[in-house]
Amino acid sequence: MFDAALGSAGLVLAFVFGLAGTFTSFYGAARHSDRLMSGSRTLLLVGFCGTIVATIAMEQALVTHDFSLAYVVANNSKETPLLFSITGMWSALQGSLLLWAIVQGLYIALLIFAMRHEADRRTGSVALGILGVVFSYFSGVLLFAASPFITTVGVIPADGRGPNPLLQDYPLVAVHPPILYMGFVGMSVPFALMSAALITGRLNGDWILRVRNWSLITWVFLTIGIVLGAWWSYQVLGWGGYWAWDPVENSALLPWLCGIAFIHSVLIDRRRKRMGVASYSLVAAAFALTILGTYFTRSGVLQSVHAFSDSSLGTVLILFFVAIVVFEIGLSIFAADRLMGQPRFALLSRPGSLLINNAIFGLLTLIVLAGTVYPLFAHYFEHQTVDVGAPFFNSFVIPLCLVLLAVMAIGPWLNWRKTSAELLGQRLLLPGAAAVAVLAISAFAGVTAMATLGAYALATFVIVSSVIIIYGNLSRASGRRISAIVSRSSAGMLTHIGLAIIAVGMASATTFGHQGSVKMVPGQTVHVYGQTLTYKGVETVVTPAKTSFEANVVVNGGKTYHPAITQFGTYAAAVGTPAVNVGLTRDVYLTIDSAPTTVKGTITLGIVVQPLIFWLWAGAGVMVLGGLLSVFGIREQNRRRRERTSSPDLAVEVKV
Repeated sequence: MFDAALGSAGLVLAFVFGLAGTFTSFYGAARHSDRLMSGSRTLLLVGFCGTIVATIAMEQALVTHDFSLAYVVANNSKETPLLFSITGMWSALQGSLLLWAIVQGLYIALLIFAMRHEADRRTGSVALGILGVVFSYFSGVLLFAASPFITTVGVIPADGRGPNPLLQDYPLVAVHPPILYMGFVGMSVPFALMSAALITGRLNGDWILRVRNWSLITWVFLTIGIVLGAWWSYQVLGWGGYWAWDPVENSALLPWLCGIAFIHSVLIDRRRKRMGVASYSLVAAAFALTILGTYFTRSGVLQSVHAFSDSSLGTVLILFFVAIVVFEIGLSIFAADRLMGQPRFALLSRPGSLLINNAIFGLLTLIVLAGTVYPLFAHYFEHQTVDVGAPFFNSFVIPLCLVLLAVMAIGPWLNWRKTSAELLGQRLLLPGAAAVAVLAISAFAGVTAMATLGAYALATFVIVSSVIIIYGNLSRASGRRISAIVSRSSAGMLTHIGLAIIAVGMASATTFGHQGSVKMVPGQTVHVYGQTLTYKGVETVVTPAKTSFEANVVVNGGKTYHPAITQFGTYAAAVGTPAVNVGLTRDVYLTIDSAPTTVKGTITLGIVVQPLIFWLWAGAGVMVLGGLLSVFGIREQNRRRRERTSSPDLAVEVKV
């Protein structure tokens, strides 16, 4: 009972002080009162401490198996290992909302620290007030509608049910949700900063740089979170894939798309030293989509392997989403005269390529959103159950991504003002020749899929272009090349290279992958899809938390792998646990499709061979590195501005 009382007290603290800090932030900014604005920061920090107290109480209850809490009964057991007891906090609805609240409070604390020496306290106070609204909202939902500290009704059970089997089958559950939330929740920070700038009229270059840096930080977190989610799906769910266009996957992708478009749009704003209407629209959409995504995952309106379906919070969440959209539209109208419209640019110019780039990201966002919400509208208005799957998304997304690769390859070579076709042709000669060579080699090697040929050629175009630009930066940094390597000058090009590598990995796995099954008896060796499998038999492995029926399979005469069927705690349904032989050129993915009835009986093994799937994870790492360097890399001094052909963010100077 102590954990329930302590946790509830923490939620009260968070809600009351969050509201007080929010009101004081706005009131202090309106009155231009430094005393009130300073006081608001203290109040918000106390509210953040309330979420810390609630989190400590929740973790204490989970680790000590305090079954006086209904949440612990439903998501923990005495046999649950310590790691999965800790991660149990975000294994269900109420705990995941508590994670949202503490991450939101953490961002408020970080922003307070970052702006401690800010001369313009008023704009910062308005931004903190906007974040305080979000913090107070989720604290209120926890306190009044979805508290994880509800006590058990009746007799306290001797043991609990334990976490969902899929959430205690892989240690990645300890890092994937928190990192994803750092990106998802973090989208509120650039939105708050930009909205505050509109309200107070501070639309200068320094504030735009601050917004840009925060958006990059949260976008990097969201990127890592999405990739870790894809890796978790690949390693745990047993279907051999990493992305299924699942509604919850799409919910994370939507703000990611708007976020990266916003980062590109800010490049134009920084050049003009004035915030544009496109930038505010994108950052507002990114934040609004995080709330809509929360509605999808926490209301039960869409079915997903990731979603929490037993929830009555749908109305509360969708009303908050509507309120946010109304605020964004109202602020845009109110401050329309402060936003700079979109000027006309030459098509063959850096701003022109950025506009095309953002138009593609906008189309991708609309397509993913339409495919995600259409089943919901079909259910409510047509009373039909509709499944929008991969064929719909791929038919639109793949062509647009190929166009995006082409823009990524050409864009960095364009001047900020108009570039002549002759000069552009000279600059694209080498990367274009490399792309044509790869296209010819791929076709000669037997690649017939047009999308795959396009992905290979355009990815080569992007990589060669980016490498040439990076090499040019390094060659001009004689005597300080180490600094140049970790500078911001190569950051954007590294991100482009990472995306190109991902494109190659995805195209290869999709086009040349094989999936099937094979029946084997102990001691048998088979050759399938170019791989050699030797089946050694089965064994049962019992631990306090689970019972696993494992097969022992030697892959290509090397290491033994153990695909399994596992039953956790009191859950009647067993789950399959794949085993993956990871390699630079291909992965061999094994599952048990049908278990043998006797020790020496026949087993049916599922096998998936994924060529170059490792490139997807490696490319994501390169992309994340580029994002980090964009914020934390060494800033080189501007040299001859008239030779600059890329954005200030990339600090690229090209001489061809």
